[in-house]
Amino acid sequence: MNKVILIEDEVRKKYIDKKEPMWKIADDLNVSIGSVFNCMKKFGIESRDMKEIMTGFKHSKASCEKISKIHKGKIVSLETRTKISNAHTGRFTKPTKFGGHSRKRDDGYIKVYLPTHPYATKDGYVMEHILVMENEIGRYITRDKVVHHNNGVRDDNRLENLKLMTFKEHAGYHMRKRHEERRKLCLING
Repeated sequence: MNKVILIEDEVRKKYIDKKEPMWKIADDLNVSIGSVFNCMKKFGIESRDMKEIMTGFKHSKASCEKISKIHKGKIVSLETRTKISNAHTGRFTKPTKFGGHSRKRDDGYIKVYLPTHPYATKDGYVMEHILVMENEIGRYITRDKVVHHNNGVRDDNRLENLKLMTFKEHAGYHMRKRHEERRKLCLING
């Protein structure tokens, strides 16, 4: 495998001076993001703090007040008022059979708010498919197990669509599936 050698000055200029993100530098230099990260680590270039990267996503108090003044007195439908109210109070859906409210993540999985669950994230959510499987087997799932969606639809959490697997079985299944898809693609193209 060819090893890519990145020039310190080039990476430093792009990352520090131009404030380009690592993915953009990797794109420009035709290398992986990991190579850029390793180069930065090697030359002692510290990566930016997430707060610095995520600027612009939250309005300041002053801008919130300006936006509020602009919208005051406008007539909106009952449906719009309900949507705004739900967004402000955090009621995104009705409570689930597991207790907390649910949300759909960007990657398609559904998460349920259950901060007391041992596998809850720092914001208190647990994946719904895990809760469905735990409900079926009557105990918490051990850390060496994975709940697999048979049909590949991430928000289809019906019990008949879920299968409990070890990490090794799950990784092997997806590796075989990718291999089969590549073979089909080669047969079609070649």
